[in-house]
Amino acid sequence: MKALDYLEEGLIALSLAVMVVINFGNVLSRYVLHASWSFSEELMVILFVYNSFLGAALAYRRGAHMGFTILTDSLGCRAKRSLVLGTTILTLGLMALLAVYGAEMVQGQMEYGQRTPALGLPEALAGMAVPLGALLISFRVIQACVREFSRSDGLLFKTRTELEK
Repeated sequence: MKALDYLEEGLIALSLAVMVVINFGNVLSRYVLHASWSFSEELMVILFVYNSFLGAALAYRRGAHMGFTILTDSLGCRAKRSLVLGTTILTLGLMALLAVYGAEMVQGQMEYGQRTPALGLPEALAGMAVPLGALLISFRVIQACVREFSRSDGLLFKTRTELEK
């Protein structure tokens, strides 16, 4: 499990570093050479899509997604458990839709041999972010639900001070 955690964080850090270097290089190229790198926007969009899914999964793992504590603080333990279970089911349903339709999209991209315009990469490489990201988020949502139900202190939601620790 720790290996997946480190891989997740490492990929986010690496891709953000690559994005910074590419953006900085592109800005320098525009001002010094008066020509921008044609591939930069394409690569940035691909990396941003992957980062969005990785970041959402990481936030679930850390329990850092925004919550409605004003609502949950006023609920009893049973109601909180019901709310956790309900939001888990709804999120898993959404991720299942994303995974299925994302896989269909990737299949179509591979079937037609679609390629990105600037780099000529297979579009499926970018498209894979959707089903893979949905699966990773699903795993993290289940993990968060199990964590919340197995808390020994009876509290189902982390407070702001717990998150800051």
